[in-house]
Amino acid sequence: MNLPASPKNRTINPSVLVKDLESLDVKQREKARRTLAALGNSALPELTKALANPTEWVRWEAAMSLALTANPESVPNLVVALEDSSPSVRLAAIEALTAIGRPAIPELVKAVKQKPNSSTLRQGARRVLRTLKMRGKLAPKDPSNIS
Repeated sequence: MNLPASPKNRTINPSVLVKDLESLDVKQREKARRTLAALGNSALPELTKALANPTEWVRWEAAMSLALTANPESVPNLVVALEDSSPSVRLAAIEALTAIGRPAIPELVKAVKQKPNSSTLRQGARRVLRTLKMRGKLAPKDPSNIS
């Protein structure tokens, strides 16, 4: 006898949920985003791939899901997303990096040093650091001023 699929007797496939991020249905995308965030580390590889999706809203949804997970392992991909062609994706990456907090700082500083002429990267890093500082999450010795 086959049991019907239920949350107790099936596993959720992150790649299927990432496909749902491509949906035209906003509610379906939101549900997929939240479910992916709830999956945590198991969804991380699929979410980081989705940050490079050609569709803007898929990249935004992926970044917002990563903001909900606040997993430091996603920092390198989110730093790359600070230079996305879409301002909304850049803002979502800023939100995700801010949610991750202090563990994001070394990668931000490294990226700015490697690409000193990237104004979008500098602006994004500055916003993350400024927000962390305003929320009291930076100690006085932290690099809170990137030019």
